[in-house]
Amino acid sequence: MKFSVIIPAYNAQSTLPALLDSLAHQGYPEDFEVIVVDDCSTDATADICRRFGCKFLCCPKNCGPASCRNQGSAGAKGEFLVFTDSDCIVSSDWLQCFERALALKDSDAIMGKLVLLPSTIMGDAISALGFPAGGSIGFDKVWRVSEDGYTKSLSSCNFAIRRDIFLELGGFDQSFPHAGGEDSFLAHCLVAAGYKIRYRPEVIAYHPARESFFEFLRWQFKRGMSSLIFASKIPRKTEFVSLRLWSTKNVIKYSFGDRKFPLVLLLLAVSFAAQMSGVLVAKYNSRKARACEF
Repeated sequence: MKFSVIIPAYNAQSTLPALLDSLAHQGYPEDFEVIVVDDCSTDATADICRRFGCKFLCCPKNCGPASCRNQGSAGAKGEFLVFTDSDCIVSSDWLQCFERALALKDSDAIMGKLVLLPSTIMGDAISALGFPAGGSIGFDKVWRVSEDGYTKSLSSCNFAIRRDIFLELGGFDQSFPHAGGEDSFLAHCLVAAGYKIRYRPEVIAYHPARESFFEFLRWQFKRGMSSLIFASKIPRKTEFVSLRLWSTKNVIKYSFGDRKFPLVLLLLAVSFAAQMSGVLVAKYNSRKARACEF
């Protein structure tokens, strides 16, 4: 078997059916497995998985998407692990495009393109900030991509990696409690170990825009907490600071002149404040945990 598709899920009953339906209608001619790892959902996520006949695993306790992906990967049979999220939909030739890209044998992991669906002005402004996976401005405007297509970044919503390499590196770092940061750290470890990541925009997954301002605040706060963990694990922080400044410049550049531009600027400021709040709370929790050890 070539592909194992790994999907972490938590209370995903409203979005998971569309993803599983898109996987059921793949044009890929060979067998592949779909593994959904449930992070202790309290809704009908398990029933949906049974209805679609995919492999279903359940975490013993709520532990976050990094741990879920690792659990799904541990028992996977595929030569390649393919990751997407429970609120995505994949194109009908998704696995075929991955197969063609991997057949070139010029990379060890493939990062695909995420298309953010049109939304309200709030949703479109949030998407224009560049997350997830480049948002509506594009992966190559948020993460650097070389002229020949190589990158140093990954987003967990749409990528494939050789299973043996994934296991060799220990999978996703489970010290990241929330979505965000764990995929960037895996990419960092891949590149540091001498492996290559290639961006292939023909490998397409779709993602709904985030439309709720309060959900946006919560998301950015959690990103801040994850950012502190990420910063503690990498040796050269200046490279990533430079990357963030470059991507912020691109967000402003590609939104300038659009009617949502004032809202994009406001959300950039709100995002910075929310992430800094997350960093400060994470620092406080870390100091408190260390104090309790003595």
